[in-house]
Amino acid sequence: MGIPIQNTYVYSLSFADDQVLLAQDHDDMEYMARKLKEECEKWGLVINLEKTKYAEIKHRISQTRKVINALNSVWWHKNITKNRKLYIYQTIIWSILLYGAEVWQIPTREINTILSTDMDMLRRLARKSRMERIKNEHVKEIMGVKGKLDIIDIIKKKRLQWYGHVKRMPKLIMDWIPRERRKRGRPRKVWMEGVQAAMTTRKLEPDQCRNREEWHLVSGRWRQLLKN
Repeated sequence: MGIPIQNTYVYSLSFADDQVLLAQDHDDMEYMARKLKEECEKWGLVINLEKTKYAEIKHRISQTRKVINALNSVWWHKNITKNRKLYIYQTIIWSILLYGAEVWQIPTREINTILSTDMDMLRRLARKSRMERIKNEHVKEIMGVKGKLDIIDIIKKKRLQWYGHVKRMPKLIMDWIPRERRKRGRPRKVWMEGVQAAMTTRKLEPDQCRNREEWHLVSGRWRQLLKN
């Protein structure tokens, strides 16, 4: 259980009253969660399941859609300005959808699902039904987001910023490789491959992350780089 880093195992990360369990498979995670619950109960502590977070992509999308539907009357309200709706979307909805996105390596299917969810949301904000057959680019123009970073760009930016944060830590953090048997078929892309692709697009070098302010600035400006 836990993840091996050099000559030790890391089982959890703690901050204030929050705790992150680390496991290499589903069975280990279930066991660790059960033992944590038992230990907490011995001291009269209760785990708040409502505040328990899951960084799994499909779960984040599902939770996001629930909130979107719950606020549907707000999105279609004609007396609420588009800018106000967009602000609500990018502050509340994005925070739900993108929780833990820093460590995601997103399969193509999930990328399309996230983009579809984002586009559906923009149509609601613009009060434009799919039945009207208005092109996506026109909807983006209406909402004033055409040419700006889309939600996948934001995820890539968050991953780069997290990479820079971890890279500035002791080297052993970045040296850890999960020990597991390779499954049959084409291997899945790993998180680092996504980071390297994002750095290549933005013409970034790994050592640039040593300067925190510079890395934070350049990690999200790839559209400007592509225009030059």
